[in-house]
Amino acid sequence: MERTLDSTLLHLVRTRLVDDYPAQIGECLDLMTDEDMWWRPDGTTNALGNLVLHLAGSNCYYIGYAIGGREVERDRDAEFAARGNPGRPEVLQQWNEAVRIGADVLNALDPSRLMETTDRTGKTTTIASLLLHASHHTAAHMGQIVWITKMRHPGAISELWIRTRDRLASARKS
Repeated sequence: MERTLDSTLLHLVRTRLVDDYPAQIGECLDLMTDEDMWWRPDGTTNALGNLVLHLAGSNCYYIGYAIGGREVERDRDAEFAARGNPGRPEVLQQWNEAVRIGADVLNALDPSRLMETTDRTGKTTTIASLLLHASHHTAAHMGQIVWITKMRHPGAISELWIRTRDRLASARKS
């Protein structure tokens, strides 16, 4: 297949949303206990659990629903209101399901569709804009997840992006 701007953009966004970011977030989640998932430095700050629930809901909405046309039930307010419930296994399940849905939609997406518009989010926007939003939004919250993990487990995830990049590269070769 000839490389175009569309195919390159889709490849990069897919790699980030399906491989890179989930691998880094997964490394953090592997370290976190139930207590860690809901720790917050003060009453106005989101816990790691809130951030993961929010990313799962957001990515299902923007990728699964807005791009993929799948039905999605989302309660954004509940993503931020959660305090210790759901438990760690359910948070992980929701995150893993969101990553799976994203992979399904992005693997089936033809690069020629990136400039198509949709109004499924309440405003008319392109699929490319939705993809960039999802990627940047995930990266921003991933930074918060990494920071919380470093606060709770100092030294446990140094050079996180290098470790996950190298592990993903090895897995692709096998």
